[in-house]
Amino acid sequence: MNQVDQPAQEGGERALPQLSIHAFCDRNDTAGCIDQMTRDWRMRRTNTKIYMGGLQAAVDYYHKETTPGLIIIESGMRGVELFNQLEQLASVCDEGTKVVLIGAANDIRLYRQLMDKGVSDYIVPPLHPLNMIRSLSEIYADPDKPFTGRAIAFFGSKGGVGSSTLAHNLAWTLSERLLQETSLIDLDSSWGTTALDFAYDSASGLEEALSEVDRLDDTLLDRIMVRHTERLSILPTSSSLNVKPVVDSAAYEAIIGAVRSISPLAILDLPHIWNDWTTNVLTTVDDVVITTVPDLANLRNTKNLIDFLKAQRPNDAEPVLILNQTGRCKNKDDEISVENFAGAVGLDPSLVIGFDPDTFNRACNEGKMLPEMKTTDALVPGLDYLANRLRTGQFTAPAESGSGRKLGFKLRDTGPVVAGTESKSLFASLLRKKG
Repeated sequence: MNQVDQPAQEGGERALPQLSIHAFCDRNDTAGCIDQMTRDWRMRRTNTKIYMGGLQAAVDYYHKETTPGLIIIESGMRGVELFNQLEQLASVCDEGTKVVLIGAANDIRLYRQLMDKGVSDYIVPPLHPLNMIRSLSEIYADPDKPFTGRAIAFFGSKGGVGSSTLAHNLAWTLSERLLQETSLIDLDSSWGTTALDFAYDSASGLEEALSEVDRLDDTLLDRIMVRHTERLSILPTSSSLNVKPVVDSAAYEAIIGAVRSISPLAILDLPHIWNDWTTNVLTTVDDVVITTVPDLANLRNTKNLIDFLKAQRPNDAEPVLILNQTGRCKNKDDEISVENFAGAVGLDPSLVIGFDPDTFNRACNEGKMLPEMKTTDALVPGLDYLANRLRTGQFTAPAESGSGRKLGFKLRDTGPVVAGTESKSLFASLLRKKG
């Protein structure tokens, strides 16, 4: 029995398969909740129709119409009357139709009786769209592969903002410092840097997976993925310009789904391109991490990304924002401040990283991760903090930052950021648009 009131869950999100759903509601609030569900990316393959009248309306309707793959019924009845009407519904249901009942009583005995009668699930208020969807997705979970790991997509607001570097470092931090089994997938077949950052010869893991999607299974993944450490596996790319990039959304979806079926946490390093398959990934993962830098073009791009994701993912957490390379300008007035940047894009950065190209370039050239460098002590608590957020899906109290090193970080509060001095030109217009 599911009491659908808390949006948190363990593991990763699953989309529902392609099917037709009919909902028969007693209350307008329930109809409104199901209507919200239809706007969620997890319901993208479903065709949902909502009717009022509850259980009796469903019985009357299916005397004349064929039943869909799933029927959601709301009824406040109990006892003999409820089971009599369920028997009437069963008499007009086609074979294979599943039924979910929304009731009023949190009664474990009633729940067991309903399961014995063949009801797929029994849900009691309060109702939450996301957990309603999760309850439905569990009905259609593959019994041979019931587990789905979390997936986090890293995307840069422009090329060169450090998104790949941070994706690789957070994957390493998750596996080596938080001891979380993690997979890192480089999805940039043309320009990917995973092999460089982890000091490997070019390997064609991604290209091989894309060419053999139809036979992608645990055995093939085990062969083409690189076991970097005991807890970190990497799907690298050859970064060859001789291979034409694959743009089929279904192929990338199959690869990510296969990795999620065997790994509790997958970090996806996306290229900075905007097409069907990248937007599909960004809207169907558990978390999105946007990396940006404090200049005008990145401010515009970041705001567009945040607005897009909020619209496409109404029931999901806001994207995680990393503001990188702060302090590049010698004159502070020539750089957009953290407060002004956050105010314009409508989201506080979770991590603010200072500009230190020497350390970052040295780490890349030596094939090391940032926490392995002697000059990055001040950054490590910030990476740990963000890695824990990505592992659990929840923010926790951050560790104390290090002393005032050149490579510092700053954690933003969850409260609002107050804009600083008055901005000029296009930046000022962006602030006004936000209001």
